[in-house]
Amino acid sequence: MTELKIKIRTIAGITFFVVILGWLVWGKIQLVISTVPEKGVDYSQFQWYLVPIMYIYDYFLHAGVSLTFAFLMSGVIQVFISQETIIKYLGGGRNRNYIFAILLAPVFITCSCSVIPVYAGLLMAGAGIGVAMTFLLMAPAANFLTLWITGDYIGWDLVLLRFVFSAIAAIICGMLFSKTKVAREIEKQYENVRIGKAEQLTQEQDIHEKVYYWYQYTWQMVKIILPYLLIGLAIVSFLAAYLPDELISIYLTGYIGILIGATVGGPLYTPTLVEIILTKELLNKGMSRSTALSFMMGQPYDVVSMFPNSKFFRWKGVALYTAIFFLFSVLSGIFYGLYLGEL
Repeated sequence: MTELKIKIRTIAGITFFVVILGWLVWGKIQLVISTVPEKGVDYSQFQWYLVPIMYIYDYFLHAGVSLTFAFLMSGVIQVFISQETIIKYLGGGRNRNYIFAILLAPVFITCSCSVIPVYAGLLMAGAGIGVAMTFLLMAPAANFLTLWITGDYIGWDLVLLRFVFSAIAAIICGMLFSKTKVAREIEKQYENVRIGKAEQLTQEQDIHEKVYYWYQYTWQMVKIILPYLLIGLAIVSFLAAYLPDELISIYLTGYIGILIGATVGGPLYTPTLVEIILTKELLNKGMSRSTALSFMMGQPYDVVSMFPNSKFFRWKGVALYTAIFFLFSVLSGIFYGLYLGEL
């Protein structure tokens, strides 16, 4: 590719990001200036084969710009922040390392399964076992993409509470596990492993290469997440159209609803973003917001990720973080429910 074409590609990439950012900001300003009450669409009026099409169309109409921005930001973070820097602040087991893990985990746009290669790399790079566990639990619970779309699609109150309660639970899990005999045995397995120098390539890239790999990474994330998102949207569309409101208002409210939310939210594996769509529709059907918080808090301890996680943390570690996160899923729902007056 000629130098001129490379420069044009770089300018186009940066311009596209600026346009999306401006579009997003303008949309938020419009909401502040003239808030229009959201009216739920009755999808049951459509033929059954049109239900998922109309539902997906409506989703992208409302969340498409935010979703595009979030994907682009995931690329910015991955390309312009070196992994070497991230690992530097996650090594060891001091209190500040846990805080860094909490702050850095949202950078990684991952679900509870796709985060496994990331924290495995952190362990091999010398990160403390407790810090790695904190990172593992925080990334799917409160990654940037999840937080942004939750706030934009459901409400920023749930974002704040999910982040705070997930952070407390993740730190407690990591600190407690780091004190166990099993954790010390695992750390010995990794103490002689050192990370390679592949990240130096990223540091030596010029702006044109960085922009190119930025969009390459973003596209990879789109290809990984979007198919699951579309499948999830299609499934949820039928729930939105045909699930009786009465069942939701009876079983997904109050203390019983919070317990059900915490219990189902864990074992039920939902890829990144799909749990947000499902929660939104259940809220529209009558689920309480306190139950919604409890349900979304369950993301890190799904059954699917337990088996690969047991390889790194043994089953004792898996049992520990499952019990603690379940407890905090229930407590967060009760706290929010009492605050809202739902309980």
